[in-house]
This record gives sequence, C-alpha cells and structure tokens, in this order.
Amino acid sequence: MKKAFLLLLLLPLLSCSSGSEEKAVEIIEKSIAAHGGASRYEALNSFSFVKNSLLFDETGELESQSEVNHSYRYKPFFEGVMSWEKDSIKHEFKFDGLKASYKMGANEIQNPGFLQSRKLDFEGTHYVLVKPFDLLKSAKKLEYLGRTRLANELEVENIMVVDGDPEDAATDVWWYFFDVQSYQLVGYRVKTSGHFAQVYNKELDLQDGLLLPSKRESYRVDSAGNHLYLRAAYSFDKFQLNF
Repeated sequence: MKKAFLLLLLLPLLSCSSGSEEKAVEIIEKSIAAHGGASRYEALNSFSFVKNSLLFDETGELESQSEVNHSYRYKPFFEGVMSWEKDSIKHEFKFDGLKASYKMGANEIQNPGFLQSRKLDFEGTHYVLVKPFDLLKSAKKLEYLGRTRLANELEVENIMVVDGDPEDAATDVWWYFFDVQSYQLVGYRVKTSGHFAQVYNKELDLQDGLLLPSKRESYRVDSAGNHLYLRAAYSFDKFQLNF
C-alpha cells in the first residue's frame, strides 16, 4: 500500500520530466533542420577549416593568438589532424582513430600527458563546432528549462544538456540557447573546470547546405550568465566539406 502511494506521488514528477525531455528533443530537431538538416550532416564524409583564436586576460589585454588548421574525417572512422606554425616551427597533431601522435618540426613528442592534452583540444573544437547536429546522439540527459533572456537581452529557448554521468561532479554541464523563432543555435553556456563560460555565435555561414559558425565570442561568466570579461574571440573560415 505504501509503495502504491509513493508511486502516485512520483507520477507527476516523472510525467513532468518526460514532458521536459520531449520538449527539448522537439526544439533540437527544429534547430537541426534550421542548420541544414540531419540527413545533410549525416552525408558528410570529412571537412576542414582554419580556426583563428584571440585570447584576452581579465583586463582586456591580448594574451595570445593562434591560427590552426583543422581537418576531421568521419568515414570509415573518426580521425583528423591539427597543424599550425609557431616561431617558424611546424606543429602537427594527428589522431588516426586509435592513437594520437604529435610532431614539432622533425621531433616526435611522446609524452602521454601532453598527447592527451592535445587530443582534448582536437576533440573539443569538433565537439562545439558541430552543434546542434549531434545533440540527440548518445545518452545525453536533456531538460527543457523554458525561455530566458541572455545578457544581451535576447530571448531564447534554454535546454540543459548533461553529456556524461550526472552523478559525477567532474561531468560538464551545458546550456544551449536557441532563437525562439528561427531555432538557430544562438550560443551556449558551459560549467567546466570550476568556472562558467558563455559563447555566442556572432555570425553563421551556409557551407554546402550546412549552417556553421564563422565568428564566436566567449565570455567568462558567473553561474547566472552575467558577463565578467571577454575571454576569447574566434573565427572559422576556409571551410571545405566533402560528401
């Protein structure tokens, strides 16, 4: 009898949670369609681009800048390359689907910790660039949080995504923001490594049927999304997509 009573108490909560996830899926599906559609993205075999980054400190001073060539291939398996020059020396990171390697000039770097750090850079750039196309892949926890206003006063649909074990304190938590009319991805907030960052898509470009970011700004923010300072400005160009 007690179990039946407890189940009756939990039913509205379970129904609410299910409805929230269904609403999140609905919005994400509309966003994927607005960015070119799932079928177009799934047909993509490989792509490459150049990423330019400007990093600023909390006083607004330029901390560093870089220009990195990225290429990713999906089929027959996920692999790719990052390459750049620094002080006239070529740097190249490769992931062949199984292992990572890194060359600085003619020297191969084999330090496991360093390779893992570069692999995270490689995967991280891909992870944030291909949103919203992969938001419904793998076992992500999705929760629709309703409409909210960002620091720039833009009203957006807000979806929280936990991509990993929600019980693990080290798991990153993401909030994705979608335009209430076009459903295009406006930006996202992420809680990672003890701080919050908020990224805005400042410009989007249509590349062979896929709407991809061409300019982004990243702000260090507090937990409510209030801007603390501009942390980075990114541009993505020279896209080449192969289907």
